[in-house]
Amino acid sequence: MTQAEFRKELKNGLSGTYLFYGDEEYLKKFYAGRARTHTVGDDADLSEWNTYIINADKDTKLSELEGATLAVSMMGDRTYVQYNADLTSFTTEETDRLIEIIESIDPESTVLLIVTPPEGFDPGKPKKPSQMFKKFDSVCKLVDLSCETPAELKKWMARRLSQDSLTITPDAAELLLTRATDNMFILSGELDKLAAYSLANGISEINADVVLEISSVTAEDDSFALANAVLEGDRRRALSVLHIHKMHRESAVSVLASVTKCICDMMIVACLVAEGADKKTIVAKTKMHEYRAGLYMQAVAGSPPERLIAAAARCREADLKLKSTTLDYIALERLICTIPAKRRQR
Repeated sequence: MTQAEFRKELKNGLSGTYLFYGDEEYLKKFYAGRARTHTVGDDADLSEWNTYIINADKDTKLSELEGATLAVSMMGDRTYVQYNADLTSFTTEETDRLIEIIESIDPESTVLLIVTPPEGFDPGKPKKPSQMFKKFDSVCKLVDLSCETPAELKKWMARRLSQDSLTITPDAAELLLTRATDNMFILSGELDKLAAYSLANGISEINADVVLEISSVTAEDDSFALANAVLEGDRRRALSVLHIHKMHRESAVSVLASVTKCICDMMIVACLVAEGADKKTIVAKTKMHEYRAGLYMQAVAGSPPERLIAAAARCREADLKLKSTTLDYIALERLICTIPAKRRQR
């Protein structure tokens, strides 16, 4: 079941058991909240009587889950049970017991929502579902909440803003994605800021200028900007971005670690591109979000893998100096000053 199909279920009324899997934690949290409201209402006091949230951390808590699914609704029609668990850690016996509990649920009186963390459920491949997928697909409705594509994120942003009768231009949406990356928690916060600012200032259409003025740049985006400047040999821009980190009193070690990760990720992308891989293949092999994979592909275009390998080696040298001396940010500044300078345009 897709996200769109689950939205239809919400409108028509939930019944029985649903299992959320995939990497997008924002969507899991959002739709779990919607599922609870649709099942037991939005009255805080009354809904609390018929809501059971069970976190299976070190213990599967299957007995507690069974008790919750058998509970009788108090002053309401139905009960809502949410079971948060990593199903890949279950033994065969525990999995079979969970399936027995699901099969015993009265779908008209109880809605059970099983929420798995990223990597907490193995769906297999689209045309070759896993044994786990087949087992649970036979007893509940599986909802794929994987990370959204850039196109879907833009549609989602438009839907969010339309609730306040606001629109966003295509270039503004693209800019916001670039600044906030693919993190829907960050995007949600930025959209709230943009909506509040626009409504307060009589703006009905959000353009790129508004996004530049109001939205924030994430640390991940800063790390990418710094890594990209190092790769391009743009010393001035690299020192400028580094200065921002320094003014924010960020740890030099953590800044270098973030930059090193970006360079290593770009190195992997560059190697795959050199082998003829397209974006879809890179996303599948690296588990990287499609949007970030596209950014990295643009960044490494025309750069042989050897150049990134050399940049990673310089990061390693800087890391050794950071951890064995008191140079602190000086080690990073030296790293930048020793990179091959950007070629001047004639």
